[in-house]
Amino acid sequence: YGDHRDLHLSLRRQRQMCIRDRYIGAMSGTSHDAVDVSLISVTKKNIKLEAFDSIKIPKNLSDDISNTITNNLISLSDLGVLNKKVGLIFAKAVSRIIDKNVIKNPQNIAVGISGQTIRHEPNIKNNFSMQIGDPNIISAQTGTTVISDFRNMHIAKGGEGAPLVPEFHAQLFRSKKVSRVIINIGGISNYTFIKSDGSYFGTDTGPGNALMDAYCLNVLGLDFDRNGAIAQKGNILDKELKKMLSKPFFKRKGIKSTGKELFNFNFIPKNLLKQDKKDVLATLTELTAISISNAIKKAGHDVKNIYVCGGGSNNKTLMKRLSYHLDTKINSTTALGLNPQAIESMAFGWLAYRRINNIPSDVRLKNNRVIKALLGSVSKSI
Repeated sequence: YGDHRDLHLSLRRQRQMCIRDRYIGAMSGTSHDAVDVSLISVTKKNIKLEAFDSIKIPKNLSDDISNTITNNLISLSDLGVLNKKVGLIFAKAVSRIIDKNVIKNPQNIAVGISGQTIRHEPNIKNNFSMQIGDPNIISAQTGTTVISDFRNMHIAKGGEGAPLVPEFHAQLFRSKKVSRVIINIGGISNYTFIKSDGSYFGTDTGPGNALMDAYCLNVLGLDFDRNGAIAQKGNILDKELKKMLSKPFFKRKGIKSTGKELFNFNFIPKNLLKQDKKDVLATLTELTAISISNAIKKAGHDVKNIYVCGGGSNNKTLMKRLSYHLDTKINSTTALGLNPQAIESMAFGWLAYRRINNIPSDVRLKNNRVIKALLGSVSKSI
């Protein structure tokens, strides 16, 4: 009788794990300025944002992350320390949304974390993507089950490990009446084209805020160009713009991914750095706008219904230039009832839902063939 009872309890626990419908996603993107956290509920038919929070990454930690990425150099000891510090800030962010929403049984919550990408090398022989932020610390401090390292199985199966969000965009934003384009502008930009039948295509396009922010930080002593106010007053320098657009990444066709390994302060031409600050930011803003619009146009996608999410949606000058190049009105996802800042962290909550319920995700290969893979590794403290 005891053996049967233990089996019954075990099966009941497994069923409870599979029917849980609340998940947390925690995201630190290529801007590494904050950890965004979303609490979502997921059913087979619906994804709902229940709460959103954001916790700022301390400047000294953000600087350490930035220096590691830009210089491509760190000691093993310092890497271990940085891995733990990032884990602790993720744990703090997850704990806060749990406390704010009075979640009494965090052991029933699964958390999907992006980790902090410090190296993304999808196009070398031994390709990889490296994230830091120890999931064991997050699990131990929050009492949750943590799902991490989504990108390397994606790469192992033949993908590039990024972008991970297109399948989520297709689930969240599909309209049965019209095709839609969802543009995500963080440090790096990507877009997803979603047909009314649910099929989709997604790829990175190049820099989002990365170059503009790097210039502001390194030259102006500012975190960013608020609302694009400085860029709005400048002139676009066509010669320097064409020089940047001539780089090999922009000539690659099909699905591609990138990161701050390429699009960091060192990418900005030295001659451009000598120009008036307003013109520099106007030109860097134009680079982001035109690289996004070129990618969409070259793929031949319908561009009538376009929505933008991510921090770049707050840059009014960037939005105007995007609208100009795509020759249509552009809205943020606020028009669809969703906080544009929450979308990426929601995606990692959804990826946690997929992993905890053993639902394979799409891995789209360079030849546009799609295969399935179970993405994410599980860390559980109890």
